[in-house]
Amino acid sequence: MSFVSNIVGGLFGASAAGKASNAEVQGAQQAQKTFETNQTNANAAQQTALGNITAAEQPYQAVGSTAAGGLNKLLSTGFTAPTLAEAEATPGYQFNLETGRNAIDENAAANGTLMSGNTGVALEKFGQGLAQNTYQQAYQNALNSYMTNYQTLAGGTQLGETSTGQLGQANLTTAGNTANIDLTAAQQIAQQQNNAAAARASGYLGKAAGYSSAAGGVTSGLETALFGV
Repeated sequence: MSFVSNIVGGLFGASAAGKASNAEVQGAQQAQKTFETNQTNANAAQQTALGNITAAEQPYQAVGSTAAGGLNKLLSTGFTAPTLAEAEATPGYQFNLETGRNAIDENAAANGTLMSGNTGVALEKFGQGLAQNTYQQAYQNALNSYMTNYQTLAGGTQLGETSTGQLGQANLTTAGNTANIDLTAAQQIAQQQNNAAAARASGYLGKAAGYSSAAGGVTSGLETALFGV
């Protein structure tokens, strides 16, 4: 009756090998799905983080863009010095000129030299000196205003440039992280695919061995029945 044991044992062995193989394949497939899900979630998190950074940088990008346009226009136009007529048209110049002349005339009248040449020279020198000082002040004011505008626009441009650099770095970091996530996931998934393939192969071999054992039992039983061996 050993041949009966061989048949039954072989069939049970083949069945057990098949079940074990299927369990291992299912485990590998489930692990693969888990890795794929983790990969998707990790990449989504990277994109969310990049989106948040990009949104946070937008105000600085806008400032930089506006400032760059203004700076380009300012540099293209260049500094324009005021004319003497523009300097003399300021309210302060007219007031100082009239006040100074009145003071000279009053002093000359008090000394009895109102109509003298010296008084005329004094008035002329005063007017020339006041015009020169007024122009120098107007020139300096205009230059200061130009430089203030330049520094303000340059600062805004620098802000945008810094923001652009930070955005570039954020994109590079995200790209690197995504590549690492995909590479790691690919390795993990490939390993699980190999595990599943190995489990199937092991199951096939186990089933073959079981069926072979069962077939041997059948053969042995037939020989015993036919030949009494």
